[in-house]
Amino acid sequence: MPGCENAKRRFGPTPFKKNDPLAVVIGGGATGCGVARDLILRGFKVTLVEHDDLGSGTSSRFHGMLQSGARYAVTDTGFAAECMRERLNIANLAPQAVETCGGLFISLPDDPPEFADQFVSGCQNARIPIEEIDPAQVMSEEPEISRQVLRAFSVPDATVQSWRLVNLLADDVLARGGEILTRHRAIGIDVSTGRVRAVVVEGKGGKRHLPADIVVNAAGPWSAQVADLAGEKTNLELGKGSILVFSHRMVAKAINRCRPPTSHDIIVPTGTISLFGTTSEVVNDPSTTQVRPEEIQELLDNAEILLPNARSYRAFRAWAGVRPLYKPDNWPSDKPLSRRHSIVNHGDRGIDGFFTICGGSLTTHRSMAEDIGDQICTSLGLEVPCTTTTTPLSSGMKPLWRPAQNFHRIEHDKQFLAPVCECESVTHQDITHQIENCSIRCLHDLRRRLRIGFGPCQGTFCANRVAAMILRNDSQYDAVEDLEAFWCERLKGSKHTAWGQQARQILLSDIVYRETLGLRLDDSSALSGNSHEE
Repeated sequence: MPGCENAKRRFGPTPFKKNDPLAVVIGGGATGCGVARDLILRGFKVTLVEHDDLGSGTSSRFHGMLQSGARYAVTDTGFAAECMRERLNIANLAPQAVETCGGLFISLPDDPPEFADQFVSGCQNARIPIEEIDPAQVMSEEPEISRQVLRAFSVPDATVQSWRLVNLLADDVLARGGEILTRHRAIGIDVSTGRVRAVVVEGKGGKRHLPADIVVNAAGPWSAQVADLAGEKTNLELGKGSILVFSHRMVAKAINRCRPPTSHDIIVPTGTISLFGTTSEVVNDPSTTQVRPEEIQELLDNAEILLPNARSYRAFRAWAGVRPLYKPDNWPSDKPLSRRHSIVNHGDRGIDGFFTICGGSLTTHRSMAEDIGDQICTSLGLEVPCTTTTTPLSSGMKPLWRPAQNFHRIEHDKQFLAPVCECESVTHQDITHQIENCSIRCLHDLRRRLRIGFGPCQGTFCANRVAAMILRNDSQYDAVEDLEAFWCERLKGSKHTAWGQQARQILLSDIVYRETLGLRLDDSSALSGNSHEE
């Protein structure tokens, strides 16, 4: 993880030369971390700046898919082909973050019958492996899905643990001598004589002036605000999508409706849970991640079409993410924007060395980084090829990620008292490593790295134990403040599913935090505002 000493020992710092170009990457999601890794492998001195923790924006607010591209095979075959290539690349580079669960596209009576044949042709044109299978076989292997499956197709979709992937990328940047500044906000971009010269950032320790030959704006839905720091305009269309979380793996594979991509048409098994979504609406503010009650009802109603028993399962959380798509000037209002990434070379507008990259998807973050890396090198007159597909992120001995791997490890070692977080089977050793070796001092940061608080209890029974472990290591740690912040954020996502068993869970959690731990939560902050990522 970022800041871990073992990451720096793996390779040792890259022996940079005095005149190596300086690059500052703004944005610590999958795209930003991918760009930082691409550039550092090309010989740049890289500093990555993120205003929160790594992967805390759009990269953690999606349905968890590592796309085969099949979803876009009909509507954008070129993008679909790119997804297929990158799905293979990412699974090869970061098997620790990927579950190759496979995917299904199923036609139901309400889906347009002609689309299935178009879908097959699109997948073939995009070179996505596809096989039509017997609906009876699908309904046998996936007992929770509708009994009205008319046609079914198997494709090589996968799921990805986004925070694990982002931190693997970040570790590689650190191991090669790069610098990562989390919880630092870019507040200025210095431009003189038609070229970027530096980025000014501010964190708890004050302001820092980061000299730069190249500045990459990879801030996702905040890209327009970052561009504005340099006096530039970047037109984005921001699409908000909400997702409903169920506390079981209701299906074995990622299942899509076989119809043109739209809302409410996919369920994804990830970790110990299932994600159903998504809604879709255009918003103006990148921080608009509030889930409305009517969206929950839409999600439930449509989940029942795909999974008739959906309401009998326990929904325990909902969240929303904002996806940025680049919108060129004078784009026709009735024409959908492409899902492919876009790169703006602001040198064409008079500011050399400044680039913005947006659009695309987490699946294509590596190819996005390769594309912008090529353009940056061309702008500087350099001929340095991309090596991100051939340079491993970490040891090839690492196993594939499995949703039950923590449980298997505990059972194998007979360490039945080791878990601190029972929902996700996170052990004392796992947490101690992050606290002592990676200098993590925040419950949310541990959650992002270890899945603490992901389960149905939302950290009710483990958060106080973890806080005690941090406090034993750092006497300056404010356990009360951190616990209050953690529970308020957990409650913001849970409040949307406060019915049935989950309502009882929320009340129990409230009693634990207020009565047993003696915390005094600010009800207004817990019950209003935007929910944190997953």
